[in-house]
Amino acid sequence: MDTKKIMIFSIIGFIISLLIFGATLYFVYFKNSDGSRQNLEAFNYDAGQFSTNMGDSNHYFKGNIVIESTDEKEIEVMTEKSVIIRDTILKVIISQDPEKMTSNEGLDKLERELISDLSTKLNLKSIKNVYFTDYIVQ
Repeated sequence: MDTKKIMIFSIIGFIISLLIFGATLYFVYFKNSDGSRQNLEAFNYDAGQFSTNMGDSNHYFKGNIVIESTDEKEIEVMTEKSVIIRDTILKVIISQDPEKMTSNEGLDKLERELISDLSTKLNLKSIKNVYFTDYIVQ
């Protein structure tokens, strides 16, 4: 086979691969099983204000935390289990390194830990984000 035929087959294969990838992406992320377009509405649960010492240090955390969910029914579950939520958030915050919490990477790590721990303890799958609407580490 000459080089021209190989290039043509490569381009055709690449275009077909892009079409398959695009179709898969469309059906997985943008369509519900009933064929309607997915509307990811977000619901917020205000977990309240938290203030606590951090670990064995003399550092202090104070902040307000809001939990974002894509399921309104799970907001009701969070309201019913607010004590578990507060306990989990406090335990995660206490276990953090205060020096790292003042950086973007440390805050991202804290958010991931909170999402993971809250999802596990509350058996919820719709928690998508945790927001700090007020945040002080001293």
